[in-house]
This record gives sequence, C-alpha cells and structure tokens, in this order.
Amino acid sequence: MKPKLRYSIFFFFICVNILITLFIASPYLEFVPTAESFAEWAFPRIAFISNFGLIYLLVGVILFLLFKYISSKSIIFITSGVIIAFFNTILFIDTIIFKLYRFHINSLVWNILMTEGSSDSVIIGQSTLINFTFYVLLIILSQFGIYFFIDRIIIKNLLKINGRAGLKYLSLILLFFIFTDKLIYAYGDLINKTYITRYAKLYPLYQPLTIKRLAKKWGYNVNQEVNFKHSKSTGLIKYPLKEIEFLKKNTLPNIVIIAIDSWRYDMLNENISPEIHSFSKESLIFDNHYSGGNATRFGIFSMFYGLYGSYWHSILSERQEPVLMEKIRKMDYNIGIWSSTQLTWPEFRKTAFIGIPEKLVDRIQGSGAKERDIQHPKLFDAWLDTINNNPFFSFLFLDAPHEPYSYPESFTKFKPSANKINYMDLNKKSDVEPFFNNYKNAVYFDDYVVGNLIKILKNRNLLKNTVVIITGDHGAEFYERGFWGHNSAFSPEQIKVPFIFYLPDEKPKKYNSLTSHLDIAPTLLELLGCVTPYEEYSFGESLLSENIKQRNYVVSSGWSESAIITNDATLVFSTETYNMNTFEIRDKEYGLVSNDKYKNYFKSADINQVMLNMGKFFK
Repeated sequence: MKPKLRYSIFFFFICVNILITLFIASPYLEFVPTAESFAEWAFPRIAFISNFGLIYLLVGVILFLLFKYISSKSIIFITSGVIIAFFNTILFIDTIIFKLYRFHINSLVWNILMTEGSSDSVIIGQSTLINFTFYVLLIILSQFGIYFFIDRIIIKNLLKINGRAGLKYLSLILLFFIFTDKLIYAYGDLINKTYITRYAKLYPLYQPLTIKRLAKKWGYNVNQEVNFKHSKSTGLIKYPLKEIEFLKKNTLPNIVIIAIDSWRYDMLNENISPEIHSFSKESLIFDNHYSGGNATRFGIFSMFYGLYGSYWHSILSERQEPVLMEKIRKMDYNIGIWSSTQLTWPEFRKTAFIGIPEKLVDRIQGSGAKERDIQHPKLFDAWLDTINNNPFFSFLFLDAPHEPYSYPESFTKFKPSANKINYMDLNKKSDVEPFFNNYKNAVYFDDYVVGNLIKILKNRNLLKNTVVIITGDHGAEFYERGFWGHNSAFSPEQIKVPFIFYLPDEKPKKYNSLTSHLDIAPTLLELLGCVTPYEEYSFGESLLSENIKQRNYVVSSGWSESAIITNDATLVFSTETYNMNTFEIRDKEYGLVSNDKYKNYFKSADINQVMLNMGKFFK
C-alpha cells in the first residue's frame, strides 16, 4: 500500500471512529446540570471532546504504527478494528453503569466479577443481556462496515485526500480542546469554582489539571478556604485503640438484629410494613437514622464496627474482627447467623464474622430471595431448641427487597408491577412505578417474615430479656433525586433507613436526633457492660446517651466517596485521595449547591474532625 493511501485510510478510519465513540459516550452529557451561564454550558462540552480526544491521541499512536508498518490490509483492519471495538464496548458498559449508579468502571466492578457469591446480589436479567448483546454486535459490525466502506467503495477516492495534512489538522483540533479544557479546569480549581471542578468525575479516565502548588511558588494567593485534608496513615490498622474493659453483669441480654436489604425510611408504615409498624409501638423509634453506607458492605460494616466505611478495605486486608463480635464470642453467647445472600460477597466471612465461620448459614436452599427469606423463622425457631441456657446473639439478613425484588405472587399488593427490569432502557424519564411497586411488594413480604420472627420471640416469652433491632442495611432510590437503586449517591432514599430498637422494660418513644448505624456497636457494647469510652473503638456512641441530642452530623460511605450529612445538607467528598480538592455540596432536596456556600451548612471544625477520623484507627 502506498504511503499516501495509508495516511488517507488512517485519517478516514480515525475520523469515523471518533464520531462513533462520541455517539456512544453521549449519555454522559445527560447528566450535565442546567447551565446558568455560557461558561457553565461550554465547559462540560469542551471537556467531553477533550477527554475522548486525549484517549484517541494515545490509542492513535498504536493504530498509526499498524497502518505505517504492516503491509497486509486485512491484518491492519482486523487488528485496529478489534482494538477500537473493544474500547467502545468497555465505554458502552461504562455508560450503562454511570447512568444507573453515577460511577465508572472501578475496583467495585472488578470486585463483583472476581468474588464468589456476587451473583446473588447482582442479577442482570435476560432482557438486559439480550439488549446488551445486540448493541455490542452493532459496535463490532460498525468496524466491518468501515472496512467494507473503505475497501469496496471509496478507496480510490481516498487518494484525493491529503491524509498527512488531515491528521495534522485533526491532531491540532483535538489538542486545542485538550489544552482549553485543562487550563479552564486548572483555573476553576485555583479559585474553587464548583461548576468546573465537579466535571472531574463525569467522564471516564478524565485527567484534571491542578496548579495550586505551582501558583503558591509563584506567589499567588491560593484560596485555602476549603483545603481540608485527610489524616495520612501507614495503612496498618490499630483497632481498638486500647483494650476494652467491662463491668461484670449478673444477666446479659439476648440480642436479635434483623436487617432487611434496601429497606428505606419511608417504607415503615401500616400499609407496607404492618407487622413491624405494630411492633414499633412497643419500641424505641429513631426516625432520623442513617446507614453508615449506601451499599450493603458499608452499611453492615458500620453496624458491627462503628467505623466509617472508608476503613473497609484495610479491615478486610488485615482480617480484623469487630470488637462487638469478639466480646460476644468470648462471653460464650450462643451465636446464630442466617443470610439469604452469600456472605462471601460482600466479604463478611473475612470481616464482621471472621471469628465465627461455623455459625454462619448463608447457603439457604431456594430459588431467589423469596424462597430463602421465608425459611428464616423456621431456621431460627429450630435453632432456639438446640442452644444452651447462655444468652444468644442472632443476626438475620433478609434479601427480598433487593433488585430484582423477589416475593410470592400472593403478596402482590401494589399494582401495576413489572416482571422484569431492562437496565438498558432504564433512565430518569422511565416509568418507574411498576418497579417501585415490585419493591414495595417485596418489603411487604419481608414484613410478613419479620412478623413471624417476632411471634416466635413472643410465643417463647423471650422478649422480657431480648434486645431487638430491626433496620435496613441501606435504602433504594427510584430516580426521586435523579439516581437509581443504591451505591450511587447519598440521597435520603439511599441511606436513610428505619430503625426499631426494642429494649425490655423500656417505654416506647420516638427520637428525632441524628443517629447512625455507627451507634449500634457502642450501644450493644454498653448493654454488655462496656465502660471504655466510645471513641476508643468507634465513631458512634450509645443511642441511650444524652450526647446524641446535640449531634450536628453523621457520616456515610460508599466505595470511593463518603458524605457528611446534617439535617440541612450533605457534603460528598472523595476517599480515594488525601485531600478534598474536589467535593460537592447538596441541599436538603439533594440538589447541587455552590461549594463556596459550604459555611452556610457546615462547621469547619466538624469537617476537619471527620478528616482526622479518616486516619484515627491507623498506626
């Protein structure tokens, strides 16, 4: 092939594929907030072209070498087509993930793919797979189409194109967008302009440019007003900070914790959860309660450890048992744990329950959560017949309200309902009522299961000495705030959960103070006789403490972000870096607020304390 033709073909190939890639990536632009100025409108679109232009400049080097040094036309197109098709397929998958959960392909996605038991929690569905396969085939066929178009139709006409000049001008155009994007971002970061810096996480592989250090060297007065920093550490856990001390108690309470997957705060009512609602009238109700995470691993982790979810990775790495379970185990409690989803993912066999693997029952027979959840009362009742006279600790994890919402047909109370969810077609404009009704039906079903568990405790006359906690591991959103499901934001629908706390001989009462799953471990340890200050092993404190009434905020965590939540606002920040060069403020309705107004909602001392806590339990 003549050099002139090689360059011309390469120019045409790259131009067409850039257009295809930008089309595949166009869903990201749906999440650009409404612009209040031309600058706000222009920057995300410049960054959009810049981001994928930079990727193509890097990938283009590899493809250029193919076109320049390989003589076989077939080998050139097959190899380059495979590279581009693979890239566009990964990009397509990323757009789907981002549309649903607002994060890109990351370590969580790989964790799902590589960890045993993840299939129990992540169910894609046949219709989604069919649609996905169809679109991937289109991506692959587009490369064959380009090859056919070039080879059979216009290869002679390409001789008229100056490929060298075309590539030069295309590179200059892309470089213009890249440099413009980076300079604008650097300026926005320098003066803390939120409407610019927030786009750092909108596009995959986006590379922000920051120049604060350089600006300081040049004598520029850098705005340090929001320069909060995490406490750095070695990564080795020191938990607890000192030995936990107990006063000996004559009688120890039985403890039953019932966690319902995805059970959000507004699902506790007579219509959807009648059994639990009735039981709540005998209990303490905390109706301003937040999970310690927007996903199961961080929600359950915060319950048992009383630590921020950002500690999950280190705790998992070091296989550190929670103080709560260690003490319960050493106090010779009878321990029974049942879960409708495997505890290999999330990895609770290696964290919360690492000291008691023989006590776990997480492979309950049955097809779907509805068949596994319904067995919990029977399993619990049978187990009670086998234990000795020592007090018992039980944890029961019900899974029906988690996608794809499993329940018997007889519990179809809310209609219309949907049989299947096609995640490919799901977006903010979708009619989500059928899916929401599925979810409510699943909650209604699990309420029935919990009602049977409560009846067992009552029939056995165990409530006189049994502490009962009923809550959700996290919530579930149906685009009320622009997000889907969980693990995607810190909206109330995703992290605010019911919290029913039954204490024998304690009069029923409602609390409106800010409380959290981080308070569960300190509360239970206090009931067991712990006299060590909470701060030595937890970021929470006893729900029976008067200090709760003065609390300003709670903290919740996700895979790579955490949030500080007050009654009026939410501050979301990254936990992947040791500084907060980018963060976002959301108001009571979870709408974006300019970062320079953070002092209207948060105390600097509170934010600094959270940042210090990020490293408190490291050596």
